[in-house]
Amino acid sequence: MPSPPTTGSGTGRGFPGCCWAEGRLDDAIAVAEPGFGWYDCSNLLAPLVHPLLDRPEELLYLVEHPRVVPHHGHEEFQHWWRAWALAGLGRVDEAITVAGLDRPWTDPRLVKADLLRRAGRLDAAADELRALGTIRAREELCEVLVLQGRADEAIAVHPTVAEQRVAEPKPEPVPLGDNGYSLEPPF
Repeated sequence: MPSPPTTGSGTGRGFPGCCWAEGRLDDAIAVAEPGFGWYDCSNLLAPLVHPLLDRPEELLYLVEHPRVVPHHGHEEFQHWWRAWALAGLGRVDEAITVAGLDRPWTDPRLVKADLLRRAGRLDAAADELRALGTIRAREELCEVLVLQGRADEAIAVHPTVAEQRVAEPKPEPVPLGDNGYSLEPPF
């Protein structure tokens, strides 16, 4: 097992963040380990991960630690966190491969562009987003262009409110009875 990173002082508060706030990531892992596999609200992995999103070396150490197990029913989060850490370390090709393991609910090209942006490859991220041309891609492209200091171009490419509204999925109409109320139960 690799030794824990020593960079960064941490800003975590409370349990188990108190341990890594003092630079004791291994202690924080040991304290939180019994709660790693629990479902959502009781899971203690997320409170360790979120403050480390800006510290990729420590985040990668955490998610690759042998005692860390993914959320029950949400294993995809561990892949996303690992991909985010790898991109932050400049290992974007590896991050893109890892990100391809999950996230079926989003366009993998958006994920790739996000990881390229995270790795500091803003031109490559902008090229990916331009090629997509979707409303979501244009919103992301706007952010990348702002990071590049190209505000005028960012404003021009950002979708209008009308375009965003048209792109929103519309709910299916509900059949109504003679009395004007829905024929389908509310639950």
